[in-house]
Amino acid sequence: MSSPKRKGSAHERALANKLWDMGLAVLRGCSSGGGVKKRFVPDIVAIGPGFVLVIEAKYRSERGSIRIEGEKVEKLLEFARRARGDAYIAVKFKGDDWRFLPITDKGVIVVRLMT
Repeated sequence: MSSPKRKGSAHERALANKLWDMGLAVLRGCSSGGGVKKRFVPDIVAIGPGFVLVIEAKYRSERGSIRIEGEKVEKLLEFARRARGDAYIAVKFKGDDWRFLPITDKGVIVVRLMT
């Protein structure tokens, strides 16, 4: 049986491959999921003509709430600002497609994903 971290990493790789197949230049954070103390590393950075997507990816096998610490959101926004890009939370529930939720510095928006 795979650990939740391993499953999450597999889904991050699948999303990175999907974005690559769409023609974007894609990097998956080498320290995705932890290990970097001095600076934040997002799960995925995807670059296209005139845009940069900075992505925190979340996968759940069952529908429910997804919680992301405020500090992580702030670091995601800071990375996006430095990259001159846009921050997104990519959410995937088992059997569904990825959904991209934009994150802005105007505050935290709580979104409930419904079918």
